[in-house]
Amino acid sequence: MNNIKYAIVYLDLDPDYAKLNNLPVKLPLLAEDFQKARATNKIPLEYILRGLEAEVEVNKNNKYYLSYLVYYYYEAFKKCLYEENYEMAETYLNKAKEIYLDYRYYFYTGLYFKKLGNYEMAELNLKQCLKEKPNFAYGYFELGNLMFERKIYDEAIDNYSKAVEIEKDFTLGYLKIADVLIENARYEEAINYLQKCIEIDKNFISAYERLGVIFNVLQRYNDANYIHQKALEIDENNFQIYYNNAHSLARLARHHEAIESLEKALKLQETDYVLHELCLEYKNMGRYLEAIEVEERALEIAQEENINLIRITLLKLALIVEDEERFKKYFNSLHGTEFYQAALHLKILFDLSQGKINEVKETLLQNEEIVGFGLLFERLDNLDYYLDKLETNLDNEIADSIMESINEFGMIDPFLLSDNLEARGIKSEYLNWLKDLSNNPKPSPEGLEIVINGLLLSGFNYGLSERVAVALSRYLWKDGNGLAFGRLLLRFYQDRVFGDKASLEVFIEENIEEIKDMSFYFARIFAQYDDYLMDFDSLLEFEIKDFIDALKVFISAVRIEISKEEVSIEKFKDEKVRKLMIFIDALNRL
Repeated sequence: MNNIKYAIVYLDLDPDYAKLNNLPVKLPLLAEDFQKARATNKIPLEYILRGLEAEVEVNKNNKYYLSYLVYYYYEAFKKCLYEENYEMAETYLNKAKEIYLDYRYYFYTGLYFKKLGNYEMAELNLKQCLKEKPNFAYGYFELGNLMFERKIYDEAIDNYSKAVEIEKDFTLGYLKIADVLIENARYEEAINYLQKCIEIDKNFISAYERLGVIFNVLQRYNDANYIHQKALEIDENNFQIYYNNAHSLARLARHHEAIESLEKALKLQETDYVLHELCLEYKNMGRYLEAIEVEERALEIAQEENINLIRITLLKLALIVEDEERFKKYFNSLHGTEFYQAALHLKILFDLSQGKINEVKETLLQNEEIVGFGLLFERLDNLDYYLDKLETNLDNEIADSIMESINEFGMIDPFLLSDNLEARGIKSEYLNWLKDLSNNPKPSPEGLEIVINGLLLSGFNYGLSERVAVALSRYLWKDGNGLAFGRLLLRFYQDRVFGDKASLEVFIEENIEEIKDMSFYFARIFAQYDDYLMDFDSLLEFEIKDFIDALKVFISAVRIEISKEEVSIEKFKDEKVRKLMIFIDALNRL
């Protein structure tokens, strides 16, 4: 009796299932594989291959099963290539070649050599594939990918274009053309191809992702937000979309929504850069302890190239909250890094906040290369004099109200502040704003004098000035351009008290990027200040209706430097203009 080499069982498949998976309706399986497949209700690739190989060996001239075997050799090749098992990938390529040498062999050999980094052989094989089958869209597509990887952009676009010419609805082809254009900063052209993708497939999430990125790059933040919202309707669990949209929202001065978007991204995928961005948004809203918590988590999981950026951020936060232990820890960790000069700058501010005048002097003398403290050194021996100068500009009713509103945690209680101001006879709409728990942005800088007095009370304490200005801006104006305006007042105060008394042009240059992060539209006006400058007579008649108007007054007052005496004797149509000008003059004369 002859020995039986194979026991083959023919599994009857549903015709639709067989067609969908490119399987024969009667699938040959080895008996032992059949039993395992029945037990698990799965047919792994190796079972299919073993069954087809056995069938072809038994019936060598059965072209029906031969065609399926070649197909699954290529499926096995793709699996091995993905797993970087190049030896087995080559084995399956050769097995397929032994049965049929057609365009597929050259196509997959091209992918094989591309994966190995042998671009010349990859190109030769892909071109041979297209010679064998000139209307093969995927051949042109992969040749385009190869050229893109080699940065031969014109040829990449030519090949992708041929792919979509053959298959009009080939979304990946249009997407890759857009990718090449994006790589070359040809954004407007890329938009057309991405929109074509969406015309073909309205749920093609990759096109929405790229459109959102392009609109962010082009500073079309409303368009970016709109596209991101459309994308999230398709895929509400897309981490990257939430992250990208947070950037759009922040530039639109919608910081509470930006925080929500980052928090959603973080729930889906924890990365150091999402944690870092969330930290910065918490910091913008005065949520410093939460900012420290997420940034220290970012440090735990940080990529090597991001570690020092995260450390310097934590150093800034330690300065703001006046946490000496943390400050020492992160300052020491930045020795010998590219951030050490910046860390020394922060150390001067921290020591000054703690009253360590001699240490500040020593640091300044030992590090003459440190810039930004041109006026500070001469003030160190006369701090009481300069504090008195700041205090002479206080509104005592407001200043006392602020001081009496500090709770047991050292924070200003906005409800108590509102009550204290009202008890002193101050009546204004902003008293209700202080008790408003919503995040709805307020339209105008009512309560400007509260922020001004809070800054003047902070003296030479950098961390206190940061905490007070951010808190009061948020309590009063909630979100939007109000927070950007509050940040502008803070940076101006810090420049005049600690810095070099920068000119308007230098001040704008030093602060424009931070203001962009708070509100892009606000920053655009700030950058184009020449178009909005007013003379003194114009300021007398000017009314501040919103924060943009307040910005225009600010840049005009900084530029013309009108004295407090001149301001005091003139009648202003808007009291807010006068208050802002007196504040600016007080700091300019410090």
